[in-house]
Amino acid sequence: METTTSVKKSNIIDKPRKAGAPDLLGVDDYMHSLIKFIETCNMPTTIAVQGEWGSGKTSMLNQIRHELCETGIDKSRDNELPYYGIWVNTWQYSIMKTREETLMAIITGLTNEISRIIKRKHETQSQAVLGKVSGFISKIAKAGAKAAVSQIGIDGELIDSVIGEHEETVDLLNFKSSLQEAINKCLELDRKEGNNNRGFVFFIDDLDRIDPPVAVEILELIKNIFEVDNCIFVLAIDYEVVVKGLIPKFGPLTEKNEREFRSFFDKIIQLPFSMPVAMYDVNHFLLQSLEDIGYIDEKFSANESLKDKLTDFAMLSVGNNPRSLKRLINTLSLLNIIDKRKNNSGKEAYELVINFGLVCIQIAYPKIYQALIEDTNYKEWNEKTAKKMRLPDITEAQALILKDTTEFDEEWETVLYRLCQKDPYLSSRTFQISQLLNYLSELVPENLDFHDELTKIIGTSAVTSVSLDYTPKQTKKGDKVRYEGWAGFEFMLKENKNIIPFIPTLKSIHDYFETEFKDLIQFNYTPNFLTIACKYASTRVKTLIFIRLKKDYVVLEYAGKSIPIRNLIDFNENIKIELNSRFNELSSTKK
Repeated sequence: METTTSVKKSNIIDKPRKAGAPDLLGVDDYMHSLIKFIETCNMPTTIAVQGEWGSGKTSMLNQIRHELCETGIDKSRDNELPYYGIWVNTWQYSIMKTREETLMAIITGLTNEISRIIKRKHETQSQAVLGKVSGFISKIAKAGAKAAVSQIGIDGELIDSVIGEHEETVDLLNFKSSLQEAINKCLELDRKEGNNNRGFVFFIDDLDRIDPPVAVEILELIKNIFEVDNCIFVLAIDYEVVVKGLIPKFGPLTEKNEREFRSFFDKIIQLPFSMPVAMYDVNHFLLQSLEDIGYIDEKFSANESLKDKLTDFAMLSVGNNPRSLKRLINTLSLLNIIDKRKNNSGKEAYELVINFGLVCIQIAYPKIYQALIEDTNYKEWNEKTAKKMRLPDITEAQALILKDTTEFDEEWETVLYRLCQKDPYLSSRTFQISQLLNYLSELVPENLDFHDELTKIIGTSAVTSVSLDYTPKQTKKGDKVRYEGWAGFEFMLKENKNIIPFIPTLKSIHDYFETEFKDLIQFNYTPNFLTIACKYASTRVKTLIFIRLKKDYVVLEYAGKSIPIRNLIDFNENIKIELNSRFNELSSTKK
């Protein structure tokens, strides 16, 4: 008898989550809430599912369609679902087409899809009644497109050149009323057959992949033509795309005209929904994916401290974006295969984590990664290094910023700061990059040479680097993931309802350190952990303690220990004594 061996997959496909697939990012609560809203909302309604490219908008639309819409594909479920679903991929409609052709193709596509559903459901039973309606839709498709695009100012001669000068002219009101009549008739016949279908849901996807001005015109078309009773539009679009698309109309975005941009969006959209990227369960998705590709094993997975380090590196670099995380996983998978091919698969746990961190830097901060390739011993970077890199001198204002921060109190860190200032994106992420490199150095065991270890590990990852000049997307205001002081950190914490009950406990621990050690320590606030560093560390290890935010408690990590804290009783005198001892070990200055 033949036996089959389970083979681990080598990559994570960058495709939207399929209908009914497991929820690896923890978004189902948000998805089901949005579905409940759609089920009970008045129509017509337009919903914008917002998020940057790769944040999971298409996956969200897929799940909503699966839960709510008859598509004619799964007939065993269709009669139980409350809506007809129509999916429009605007990018596919735009391929090899001019702006005008794209708009008209989308209008024709939408009307044809409505006609197809009507024919499929009722043509044989009510051919005489619906023949007229569906036939009229087909007849007015092109003419309706002509009427519609003329409403948003596209040149009439260009329209005539595509449609033809002798097509029947149908104005916008006639088009909308015919569309409304067809939909009403379809639902009326549904009810006679015992089907209480509520209407049509149109899913408009990939608006952020086409030219922004065309995306805006598509929004206007939807508002002007298809906003009729018994219809819901769910649009996958980033507000930033809308802003770019409106620049020809309103000029560059400024504080003075920001209201005009917002008013346009509000006129089109009745409900904005932002993808809950900040709440994604990155830890679960990341670890599951790393196990799936064979990068980590069960023994590694049992080490909570090491697993948390992986999440920390990801959060400080590629962030929560699913597409970026998938690229990270696939890169690690290839490097893992290369190692096995060279019989180098027996890596120590710390080597796996360092390699993971280096790949994170490679993907998120390629210029920093290139600098590491050129001079791996970054802990020895000095003024000579800065001159070799042709870095600008630090200004007086920058010197004041660096004076009281632990991230840049060593010479190599100052060089790193200067390197980051050459690039707007790196400049906005300077503190995260410094933390990344400091965490990397803390992972190398004390009895090993840091430079030798890093050189050995970075050698393989270089094969997946991108050597071309890299121009990352500008960070939007508010995108930084380092909070200035407790107030900003607490504001972020309150966005997670599970953490709210533990904020007083966390604040008490924070205040204890602030009172006990005063000016000898530095707090670093990031999205899923708080670190406390020793300003005057006598070793290369600076971090005194990690305070990690779990789902319903916090964890203190220090000296290899990991202690769950659910209330102040857990933060007992024994822990305080150990932490005082830990601080004295790191510090070369007496308290």
